Amino acid sequence: MKTITICQRKGGNGKSTSALNLAHAFALSGLRVLLIDLDDQKNTTSAIATNEVPERTVETLLVDSSMRASDVAVSTEWDGVSLIAASASLSGAIRELDGEVGSHLVLKEKLESANDLYDVCLIDTSPSLNILVVNALVASQHVFIPLSSRYFSLQGLGQTLESVKKVASRLNPSLSVLAIAFVIHDGRSSLAKEVIAKARGEYTALVCETVVSQNIYIEEAQIVRKSIFDYAPMTRGAEQYRALSTELLSRLGR
Repeated sequence: MKTITICQRKGGNGKSTSALNLAHAFALSGLRVLLIDLDDQKNTTSAIATNEVPERTVETLLVDSSMRASDVAVSTEWDGVSLIAASASLSGAIRELDGEVGSHLVLKEKLESANDLYDVCLIDTSPSLNILVVNALVASQHVFIPLSSRYFSLQGLGQTLESVKKVASRLNPSLSVLAIAFVIHDGRSSLAKEVIAKARGEYTALVCETVVSQNIYIEEAQIVRKSIFDYAPMTRGAEQYRALSTELLSRLGR
């Protein structure tokens, strides 16, 4: 199972939107996908329809030593996508993990039981670098960094890359950045185009060719708990997320 943390130190850069639409895009390509919502804002959880109400959450997985990923994951209405839902009280999990020796390894150990059940695991994280985000990075082989084409997004990119570098050097030498992609882009703005050009100049090999434009259909899809592929499959947003998923799968060797 390939595990990818979706990480960005600044909010408003499309983490949850990317997690949702990439998860479904991967599933539509025939992969078995596990989506984990590790953000107490619960945006990913609230935007995907499940076949049953999750009685257990990611907090249950992290604090209950008897629980495995397969005990907590629930199927969704998106074929091929399973979800480990977020909890509104993840602060409790943070407190418990902060006081435990080797707490950065908990999620990695829990996901070992899911290696044969899924092909890809996507982990949506919060903007802060807390013990939960460290757990996600330690459990992953790859990091995907979504960006908006606003200027201050690049500041968040620098902070994120520095955090990934520290985790890779101290805790998880197998961790690498899979890709950086602009998933919120205003094509009418000359400044936005400059931001993309600057990122491509500094991080040439990491920045995806695909750029996802701002699209009202992508936002509307989340409100009705659908991916862009179910809600508006013929729109530019769907086309761009298909292209982005293809690009990422190519980087994964699939």
